[in-house]
Amino acid sequence: MDNNLNSVKYPRRVLIRNGMTFLGRALLGLMADVKINGKERLPKKGPVILAGNHSASLEAVMMAAYSPGLVEFIGNGDIPFDPNYAFIVKAYDLIPVNRGNLDRVGLNKALSILQQDGILGIFPEGGIWDPTQMDAQIGAAWLSYRARAPIIPIGFGGIRDGLPKALKLQRPKLVMHVGELMPPVTIKDDNRSLKKTLKRSAGDLLEKIYALVPDEGLPLYKRKVDETYALKVKVYNLEAGTKIPLPESLQIKNGAAYAHFLFNPTMLDVLVRNLCLPLYPLMNVKKLSDLAELISAWDAILAYLKINPGYFTYRFGVEEGLCVEKAIIELHQLADWVIENNYALTLKPIYRYRNALTGAEVTERGGCFPASMRSPSKNGLLG
Repeated sequence: MDNNLNSVKYPRRVLIRNGMTFLGRALLGLMADVKINGKERLPKKGPVILAGNHSASLEAVMMAAYSPGLVEFIGNGDIPFDPNYAFIVKAYDLIPVNRGNLDRVGLNKALSILQQDGILGIFPEGGIWDPTQMDAQIGAAWLSYRARAPIIPIGFGGIRDGLPKALKLQRPKLVMHVGELMPPVTIKDDNRSLKKTLKRSAGDLLEKIYALVPDEGLPLYKRKVDETYALKVKVYNLEAGTKIPLPESLQIKNGAAYAHFLFNPTMLDVLVRNLCLPLYPLMNVKKLSDLAELISAWDAILAYLKINPGYFTYRFGVEEGLCVEKAIIELHQLADWVIENNYALTLKPIYRYRNALTGAEVTERGGCFPASMRSPSKNGLLG
């Protein structure tokens, strides 16, 4: 391996990381009620992969703070970190991986940690945009297979609202369940391809992790089934007060994918706060004749996709992710036609699902937007 591109020395930044983990344990002890089960299963050295569920930044803090060895983390390299804690990430440092785009360099760096008997921290869900409802990413399984490294599943609870409560001195209950050591991933069936083996192993790992999450934690995510999305599009002649039928060439064929995007506040928040894209106009589209700001928002998203084409495909899957981009292009063309004819445009995203816990059928309309979009002036979106 090229030591410069494909490897990372382990351990590294020892003094800084030891100081940060000591401070982390002290603050967690003061500001939260922390309960750790199975701490004796955490090793002082590897090769080993620590794999946990992920809904906020606190899982990584707890994993690093309570591990007896130094944990090297894999983290997102495709988007900037939340500006509120980016300085902490920069100080600790991690191995960036360009998610949604093939990043052999990042994966090989992670592999090099295990080859040096290191401890690697990873979150197989691959992000926090839809906790407990995402398919497992195969990175942990691939690294286990290539390095012949065992995996320790960890279930975290109380994390989602843990940091806000801790900052308000409410001492939230934070739970960390450390599971039994899982053997390295191997190919036991010669008829099964490596990709299928890794995908199945990744799914099994995520199930073991979820089994360790406290029962009171999972319902917070409102497991949903039978989810469908739709986008109602209407064009009006305001002077005549009539609805205008859309020409066949301007029909929005991928509106459901766009509606899915508007009902994902975490993804929207990343684009607004981490990347400072001017997306506030996406919130309100009701008989608008002045579409300049909305078109600028769509242009900003399309420009970012040229830099990071995997943003939607990584989170929604390839097919639906590509449909989000297609929908934005379709809507852009429609908006141009609306402006040209002095019409007005209305867009209404709709989300339907059934609550898996109660069986109730739910319909939501209008999108689900993060606080960063509801306060645009605080995020540089008005100036």
